[in-house]
Amino acid sequence: MERSSSSDDLLGSRTLVAKDYEYHETFRGRFFSTRFRLVFMGFLGFFLVYSMRVNISVALVDMTLKDTSEDNQTINENCPDRDSNSSSNDGVDGTFDWSTTEQANVLGAFYYGYMVTQIPAGYLASKYGAKHLFGLGVFFTGVLTIFTPPVSYLGVNWLIFLRVLEGVAEAATFPAFSHLVSRWSPKNERSMMAALSVSGSSFGNMATQPIIGYLCTLDLWNGWPLGFYCNGLLAIIWYVAWCLTVFDSPDKHPRISESEKQFIKQNSQVDETKSHVIPWKGIFTSLPFYGILIANFCSVFINYGLMSFLPQFLSNVLNFDIATNGFLSALPWLSCFLGAIFTSQITDFLLSRKYVSTTFIRKFNQLGSSVLSGLFLVLAGYAGCDATLAVVCISVGLMFYGMNYCGFYCNNIDIAPQFAGVIFGITNTLATTSGFLAPIMVNKITEDNIHSSELWLHAFYAFAAIAWFGGFAFLLLASGNLQPWAITEDMLKVETLINAND
Repeated sequence: MERSSSSDDLLGSRTLVAKDYEYHETFRGRFFSTRFRLVFMGFLGFFLVYSMRVNISVALVDMTLKDTSEDNQTINENCPDRDSNSSSNDGVDGTFDWSTTEQANVLGAFYYGYMVTQIPAGYLASKYGAKHLFGLGVFFTGVLTIFTPPVSYLGVNWLIFLRVLEGVAEAATFPAFSHLVSRWSPKNERSMMAALSVSGSSFGNMATQPIIGYLCTLDLWNGWPLGFYCNGLLAIIWYVAWCLTVFDSPDKHPRISESEKQFIKQNSQVDETKSHVIPWKGIFTSLPFYGILIANFCSVFINYGLMSFLPQFLSNVLNFDIATNGFLSALPWLSCFLGAIFTSQITDFLLSRKYVSTTFIRKFNQLGSSVLSGLFLVLAGYAGCDATLAVVCISVGLMFYGMNYCGFYCNNIDIAPQFAGVIFGITNTLATTSGFLAPIMVNKITEDNIHSSELWLHAFYAFAAIAWFGGFAFLLLASGNLQPWAITEDMLKVETLINAND
């Protein structure tokens, strides 16, 4: 009788909260809710995370002396030289005499540091909370970014070491935020909260290239240091706002309304009342875990690959001056951002109305992301000398690629919300290797002639094959259901009551 009474009380409480929650779910109320402040701050954080990750790729062009040898000034004679008379850097030479190998080492150094701390970051988030782990990851990356210009003058090896440290600092961000989303997202808002937040990375990719490119054209301090100073300063300002507005869980937030707090707690599937032993055996013997692992690697391979080789393809094959055509070069990342936002809205709508199961929609989104993005990458390779058509094909492909934010990215919260940060840390460790594997693959395929459209088409096919493999592996292995090894006793009770009341 005592257990029944307790269950009835909890059901009654949840019904009351649901009614109160409906009252607060106007558009304005939802937009200004506590959990959506977390989404907004997460979006800005990921914007800065990716901006500080890729700024060196743009600035390095102006940091280094230009190779004027005849062998390195060739263009693809099959396509017209569209911008031979225009350049944002005409007459301006770089500061550092670094070889192409040294420049490649600078670009790849970040990912070595980023890879080695993913799993510890997920573990620390589960043990000690994710707010400060995420915030300090952005903060220290910002501080190190500010030191990039003076360290560059010390020598290329010092810059490589600094970039490794930036990777170590930034590694905490994704596992920590995955942990935060699992604590703050009601079950039927996971897709939207995760996608809206992490889409800041695509927005950062989109905005960084033209902004850093413009700053490099200024005379102040030779131009190129300005992007690093601005990035770092914004990260420090963001960290102050993060500390004031974000907390580890609804229970720890001093200003959240009681109705919203109860709604989140009773729909998050996470038990915060006690510490839980991480089920390592359950994780590593779980097929859905390996579905996420493979999909994460393949999806990130496409992302990092495009970040690395898209500028090379446009420049070397299509003779496309990215510096003077910022919009076209940024369009693919804008498309990815819009695709993620649209997919998240549709996904949560379908789940909230129970039109589809969680398993179905996760597999559908990931398969669509993989198959369609790979297809349009291949079509871009057949665009000939039409740079606009090539960029449009890549942009459409990345729009579909944005579906993965509502596929594998959310799936760790579905199968093990209590240990979402740990799972993401493990899977993202493997995925991070694509940061240096993707450029190596492209270089091997195109090394005989970097201006050959046929060789670049082979590279596009290789990326498409990897994307398709990830999509079909996820289709076969993934699940949207809470896994037995991830269920705690209290979570099971709450889940049973939620399902009964629904």
